[in-house]
Amino acid sequence: MKPFDFFAHVFSIFAFLTLGSLLLIVSVHILTVEDAIAQLTQLYESPWRSLQSGILGIVFITVGLGFTRMLLKKRRQEEALIFQSEIGPIVVSSTAIEDTAKKIIKKFYLVKEAKIKTLIQGKDVELKVRLVLWSGGRIQALLTEIQEEMRARVRKLLGPDNKLEITCDIQRIEDHEAADPEINERAAAL
Repeated sequence: MKPFDFFAHVFSIFAFLTLGSLLLIVSVHILTVEDAIAQLTQLYESPWRSLQSGILGIVFITVGLGFTRMLLKKRRQEEALIFQSEIGPIVVSSTAIEDTAKKIIKKFYLVKEAKIKTLIQGKDVELKVRLVLWSGGRIQALLTEIQEEMRARVRKLLGPDNKLEITCDIQRIEDHEAADPEINERAAAL
């Protein structure tokens, strides 16, 4: 288990224990209404304690939103496409589809960075590819070649029955001078 996952689980456990304890304290009348009002009065009268409570509240909200985002992202990575082949049912995870697309992108010298996101809805698969490119080539020809190779490879993985859409999004184009003249020649040829 990753340390961040462990921290998320521990934090959620403590949050539930704290809320449960608070509800028990209120229901069993361990803390009287007068004591609660006295504590709140002290909190409102002291600017330092108000500031501490505000900062603590912001920290809890931020950490809670971070954990929510992490759990949603983790859930998305566990998505999979299930389809029937001649030998039986096959399950292909979104991570496997993204890994296949990343291997294809590594072949292209003009791609500096790539981020791939897979969206699966029923039998429809959408690949969103965000690219940072090196300058010096014909962008349209490069994107067409990337999409064609990606479509062919992912089609082999998923089969012909699934709808596949590939969207390329160019984030930036950066200048460079490669140390290897062969790379510059290949970039110029594209």
